[in-house]
Amino acid sequence: MYDQRMKHDRFDELKTYIGFDERDAANLRSLAEPATPLIPRVVDRFYEVLLGHPEARKVLTGKEQVQRLMTFFAEWLRGLFTGTYDQCYFESRSRIGQTHVRVGLPQRYMPLAIDVVRAEFSRGLRGADIDRIEEKLESLLKLLTLDLTIMLGSYQISYASQIREFERKAMEGKLARAKHMAEIGQLAASLAHEIKNPLAGISGAIQVIGDSLTEDSPYKSIVGDILGQISRVDATVKDLLLYARPTPPERKDVKMSELELRLASVLHEEPALRHLQVRFTGTEVVAYADERQLEQLLMNLILNSAHASRDGAVIEVEAVDRADGLTLIVRDRGAGMPEEVRKKALEPFFTTKAKGTGLGLAICRRIAESHGGTVAIESHPGQGTTVTVELPRESQRSVVEEN
Repeated sequence: MYDQRMKHDRFDELKTYIGFDERDAANLRSLAEPATPLIPRVVDRFYEVLLGHPEARKVLTGKEQVQRLMTFFAEWLRGLFTGTYDQCYFESRSRIGQTHVRVGLPQRYMPLAIDVVRAEFSRGLRGADIDRIEEKLESLLKLLTLDLTIMLGSYQISYASQIREFERKAMEGKLARAKHMAEIGQLAASLAHEIKNPLAGISGAIQVIGDSLTEDSPYKSIVGDILGQISRVDATVKDLLLYARPTPPERKDVKMSELELRLASVLHEEPALRHLQVRFTGTEVVAYADERQLEQLLMNLILNSAHASRDGAVIEVEAVDRADGLTLIVRDRGAGMPEEVRKKALEPFFTTKAKGTGLGLAICRRIAESHGGTVAIESHPGQGTTVTVELPRESQRSVVEEN
């Protein structure tokens, strides 16, 4: 009731602003008889002009749709001359704008409609023997202006409603994802703890057995393989715990040149990188981040690129200090990903590797987000992959320290 009252008051305000009164209503009522035969011509002329625009033709694709809209348009034109311009009139005009939003017709065509209607009725009515025709055409122009204002307002309301609905669904998606991540994290932490202690016992026992064997024992290599597999499982458990229980970043100045040296030292021992080259640029940049987490993020990205690259390939790691933030880019010319894989690559436990855990990129995403940043992947099959990490600008340092 309150909303209806607001609409009624708004309509009265619009009429007052435009100067539309009872005399105008009487003038339009008197034009009903001579204007009615002109309506088909006005409708045809408007759709002739409208369909001359390529964008409108994209929206109005079917003959049945156009015919239906032409019928509605004719009904709207007849409504101009009823002489009754009350709340029902306001509501009917509002629905026209809502219909146009629903079919995807841009609002800029509304002024076109008003201009065509004005021109065609003016031409036709001036040719008839009508008393005080200019005054009555002025009343028609006022009403058309009123209609245009109402319909454009309904466009605004409809678009706002669509935006709110989009935001609502986006928020529901975020909440669902957060709940999903929390459940995954809890499950991962439980599994990690269930595995970690028995694994340590198994590893210790196997090492004791290995130490008791002579160097020429045929079982020595088997024990070595077992310990290697245990190390792999242990690494997976560590990834699970890292993903399940992320620690808040402890930010400080991190010289990328020093980080590069540490990464190069560690990566030198990685089998996947023995026949590859990692090229760093932008090492003069100073990041403001958690040093350990930043190292983990770059390590994961570089290893991911290495697994997708052939021997002799170059993996590029670039740090760019920009006005809007710090950008880290890891680029390879490896196998690349199809679109359906790229879309899921950052999800936890998603992997295309036979021995992968699917946590490497998910951990990168979590580290970036804990810094207020983002991770984006661009990839094409056979052309390689580029991962771009955006971290907060250095100017945020003062805000963090002050708080």
